[in-house]
Amino acid sequence: MTISENDVRKMSFEDAIKELEAIVDKLDNGNVPLDEALSLFKMGVILSEHCNSRLEEANGVIRLLIRDRSGELSEVPFATDEEENV
Repeated sequence: MTISENDVRKMSFEDAIKELEAIVDKLDNGNVPLDEALSLFKMGVILSEHCNSRLEEANGVIRLLIRDRSGELSEVPFATDEEENV
């Protein structure tokens, strides 16, 4: 089954990861003709970009509640280790 870019945009993160893993398995096998390997690679890039986009969206949703010195709760963005080291 051929997956279009439009199909990828509709995929959940989990489904896109499964498709990406299937592509990696096929390419790792090494028994794929060059033209098919290039098509699979292109689709893998599209799936990878989709997954990254979904993760960035999720990261924007994750927020922390912090209690300040006066006892008030405030909402702050969740910072990853990578962001803290910048």
